[in-house]
Amino acid sequence: QVDSPMNLRNPHDLVILMRQETTVNYLKELEKQLVAQKIHIEENEDRDTGLEQRHNKEDPDCIKAKVPLGDLDLYDGTYITLESKDIRPEDYIDTKSPVPPDLQQPDCTKVLDLPYSIHAFQHLRGVQERVNLSAPLLPKEDPIFTYLSRRLGRSIEEIGHRIYDGLMKNSSSWVLYNMASFYWRIKNEPYQVVECAMRALHFSSRQNKDIALVNLANILHRAHFSADAAIVVHAALDYSDFFTSYYTLGNIYAMLGEYNHSVLCYDHALQAKPGFEQAVKRKHAVLCQQKLEQKLEAQHRSLQRTLNELKEYQKQHDHYLRQQDVLDKYKLIQEEQILRNIIHETQMAKEAQLGNHQICRLGNQQHSLHCQWDQPVRYHRGDIFENVEYVQFGEDSSTSSMTSVNLDLHANQSDQSQSLQSSPVARSIVSVWSVESNRDKQHILWPQRSECMKSFPKIPDPEELPTYFLPPENRGFRQVVQPILSIPRDTVGHGEAQAPDCSSITDARNNESLYMLVKQLDSNLDLKFKMPDDQARQVLQSRINNQTIITQAKIGAFLDHAMRKLEDPLWLVLNEAGLYWRAVGNSTFAITCLQKAFNLAPHEYQDIPLVNLANLLIHYGLHLDASRLLLKALAINASEPLTFLSLGNAYLALNNISGALQAFRHALDLTTTCSECESSLKMIRCLQFYPFLYNTTSSVCSG
Repeated sequence: QVDSPMNLRNPHDLVILMRQETTVNYLKELEKQLVAQKIHIEENEDRDTGLEQRHNKEDPDCIKAKVPLGDLDLYDGTYITLESKDIRPEDYIDTKSPVPPDLQQPDCTKVLDLPYSIHAFQHLRGVQERVNLSAPLLPKEDPIFTYLSRRLGRSIEEIGHRIYDGLMKNSSSWVLYNMASFYWRIKNEPYQVVECAMRALHFSSRQNKDIALVNLANILHRAHFSADAAIVVHAALDYSDFFTSYYTLGNIYAMLGEYNHSVLCYDHALQAKPGFEQAVKRKHAVLCQQKLEQKLEAQHRSLQRTLNELKEYQKQHDHYLRQQDVLDKYKLIQEEQILRNIIHETQMAKEAQLGNHQICRLGNQQHSLHCQWDQPVRYHRGDIFENVEYVQFGEDSSTSSMTSVNLDLHANQSDQSQSLQSSPVARSIVSVWSVESNRDKQHILWPQRSECMKSFPKIPDPEELPTYFLPPENRGFRQVVQPILSIPRDTVGHGEAQAPDCSSITDARNNESLYMLVKQLDSNLDLKFKMPDDQARQVLQSRINNQTIITQAKIGAFLDHAMRKLEDPLWLVLNEAGLYWRAVGNSTFAITCLQKAFNLAPHEYQDIPLVNLANLLIHYGLHLDASRLLLKALAINASEPLTFLSLGNAYLALNNISGALQAFRHALDLTTTCSECESSLKMIRCLQFYPFLYNTTSSVCSG
């Protein structure tokens, strides 16, 4: 090979050669992992950059809200009027007496010293730090500006002076303290509002406390003590005005990000005042924001997962490069390898005339080609090979890359007999599998190309491929299985119509990966349909030792009876029950029986239920899952030809032709008796020796 990692600087160093081989194999596996990891990352990467804009345009709540939640004023001022308590403010102040030039303000701290009050919520941090409360600028449209009527005074300053006069005459009036709170809210002085509200709470009756509580909550909310404000409004809910309190609480919870509570409060407010536009708009804006944040959080988790996977990929890639450097350290430089390759090709051309790996000879009438070794033959087109139908190798095994060779016909024919005498004994594969063949065909390849074109014009469709049943008798259980399958005549005539129920059998999960695979199969819709397996039915009938022809229902009743006996190994009975349900076409029951047979079987025999479960999946067209189970079975036992045959069929259905041929070749290499191999032999050999008929010379695994 040109640029081979096995072409070393020091070719005599055996230890380095062995290490290179290990490193090459390791790098191949690592490269597969890196490619699979990169594909996984690219397929699962979240590339949605316009999530927020699309959400705002398409979500029904966003459309109804018209504007995002962030553009709404969640500090919208609210208050409860004194008139709602049947109180006229002008009855508590003197509106007719003249006012002096130097107007006073209603400073509640100077009117009454209140060190502590149990009603004033002084345990809240916002109330404790009232001196430092922030005062964001009030918008001109804040409703509080319209409350204190001009009939109380010509200006807000005059109204404040008249409130001051009223407090000086009556320092325990909760009405005047609330009016003072309104005054200071208009003046945007949060400290004074809190002080006046505390005194109003101190002197208010229980049913009138909500006025001061809503005033206090508005100030705390605007000062970013929204959690304290929520506590205060909840206290106000115990007294009166549900609409104002719930609407205020909805704004507070929306600011806190408690969207579920916010929507609930807006709903209560709309029950009290249906159709209130501000509550409707805010409710939909909150729902819009809530769903957007959920989508953004999911996207963030996805991106974080992708980032972690990229870090791991980069780590593995760096490790791959380091191993590649180790490989290149001992490898011959490429220029030197190319030079050696040219020398090698020149020598081969001298020895084999046209640069062939071996000299192959045309047989009589140019219908057969004889090659000494079972190895690839270099392709060369020419009219001389158009009629070649047989290719004979010195050994039984063959190659799928076999093609014709351009040779000097006369030179080859002249010493044909001498070469055959010195070559390995030619044996046809048909003799290995006890297929009768006459002496003339002992030295040619079977079957002929014309036979393959007639019998298999194309690769069989997946549904045309056979399914198999791996019998426990292959592993020495004949004496145990025969009594199980021997149905007494009284059972045949009078058996209960009870099918074998494997779900009642207690087992222990001993293979997590198989358990997860079976769990995934439960959700596969294809397995929900009833698909009787005729091949399984024929096997089931043939395994019954009693010669009396009985129905499947009778067989099921007998297997149910056998399952209840204690003397038989239970996993063998479950294996037969799985075959029964395969024949009936109930995949769910069949999977249950075979899974429990796997769990109860000794480890060295667990491949038997695995192979039978895989053939059930092949019958349902789940070839990729079946191939995984078959590989697990081969890891347990690789001496069963049926396992390799089943794997070859699964690979054929997945269009993995090279993998299928390799599996079939393993099946043929085994010396175990295999009647199913004989029935499939013709198709296998056609695929192996005439790949150009099926366009398989460059097949790629699509799975």
